[in-house]
Parts: sequence; structure tokens; C-alpha cells
Amino acid sequence: GGEGATRPRARAPMKLRWWAALAALVVIAIAAEYWWSHRAVQNQTALDAFWAPILREKGTILICAGGNTFVQNRVPGLLAASKETDYPYFSLQTEVSTTLLSTLIEGNGATPLFRFAASTPLPEFHEHPVILVNAYNNQWTLRLVESHRFHFSPINNVDYSILDRKQPQTIWKRDATIPYSSADDYALLARFWDPTTDNWVVVLAGLGRNGTEAATRFVVDPHYMQLLRDQLGRDFANRNIEVVLKVSVIDGKTGAPTIVAVNTW
Repeated sequence: GGEGATRPRARAPMKLRWWAALAALVVIAIAAEYWWSHRAVQNQTALDAFWAPILREKGTILICAGGNTFVQNRVPGLLAASKETDYPYFSLQTEVSTTLLSTLIEGNGATPLFRFAASTPLPEFHEHPVILVNAYNNQWTLRLVESHRFHFSPINNVDYSILDRKQPQTIWKRDATIPYSSADDYALLARFWDPTTDNWVVVLAGLGRNGTEAATRFVVDPHYMQLLRDQLGRDFANRNIEVVLKVSVIDGKTGAPTIVAVNTW
């Protein structure tokens, strides 16, 4: 009888050791997962970090571009297209931009969906992250950056420009004394969580078409993205960003962009 009484006490330590080993394995697994995820973040390229909030869900990404319509007796013969425009005209630079963006989105396992800005209702922005292409022919670009530090002058202002709310004396605009095909352009590049849409928004918008193309090339190029991260720090994947770019234009062709101002919050 005495020997039988000792058996339960012999099994109890064995059970405790089993639970202790299981707990140790759980701790090791959690630590390994943290280490690998931390290492992945550390090794994340600047390009991946910029697009991480937009592409995280691998869902549908809207590319919402402004278009134009031809108008007689008007220089340069174009006017921002409205939702009543049956066949809006998109510049070559806009088409290049949407192609570059679609390639990047599909390459990351998400689905690009093109939308004409003038006919896109606000509720669509609640459902999907959006990339806004162009400025003065895209009313959503003007509206969603209007309250930010860097924003565009009102559409009824003939002198298109990018303004700085903290330094009102700072104005970025094309030189009207130089032919359009040779005047440097400026662009606003932004990525932010927007409370109006309750979603992520990317803005790629030049004062002219060259600026828009340059801003798009900037955000799909690992070299330029690394330059931006060098200025903003490694944690820029989790911050709202605004960048003003200066874009050289030669014979109407888009040149290299340079960063002239940044803002984060």
C-alpha cells in the first residue's frame, strides 16, 4: 500500500516539467518571431517602407488621375475635365505615371484600379487606399492637401504654385519668363492617413505634367526612396510625409527631381 501511495507524487513533478518545457518553447517561439519581424523591418528597403502602409492589405489600390478636355481659343488649349466630360484627355506623363504605379502595385500582390478624378465619389476612398495623380485638374488632390503645411494655391489663382503654411513667404512656382518647355517644374509628393477618407492617401502632383511624372518616378525608384529615408530616418514608414520636389525640364522632357523641402507629422 505504501508503494502505491508514492506513484501520484512521482507523476506530479513529471507533469510540472512538461508544462515548464512547453512554456519555454512558447517563450522561444515568441522571441524568435519578434527577432525575425524586427530583422525584417531593419532590412526593409526604403522603397518597401514607403509603400508598406498602402500595400499592407494586398487589396485594391485606386489610382485616381485628373484629366483635361480640349477647348478652342484657349492657351494651351486645355481645361480640367469635369464629370460631364465623356472622353477626358490624359497627358503622356499621366499615362506613364499610371503605368509605373500599376506595375509596382501588381508586383507587390495588390490590384490597381484606375479612376477618373472628376467622376470618382468620396465613398470610394473609404473602401480603398488611393493614389492621387496630378494637381490642378484633380479636385481631390487640392481638397485633401488643402489643410496641410505644403499645399497648392487655389485653382482660381492663375499663378499655380505650392505654398508653405509655416513660411508664407516661401512659394514654389514655374518661371513664367522662360518658355514652358524649359522652365523647372515643382511637385508635391505626400503620403498620409486622411481623416476625411479614413484611409491612406498618396499624392503625386506637379504644377505641370513634368512634375507629376517626376514625383511618380521618385516613389518607384529605390535610389530616390533611400535619399528620402536618409533625410527622415528609418521609421518613416509609420509617419505622414510631405515632400516638395524641384524638377528640371529640358525641351519638354522630364529631368531629375531634387528634394527642396520635407515635412512629417
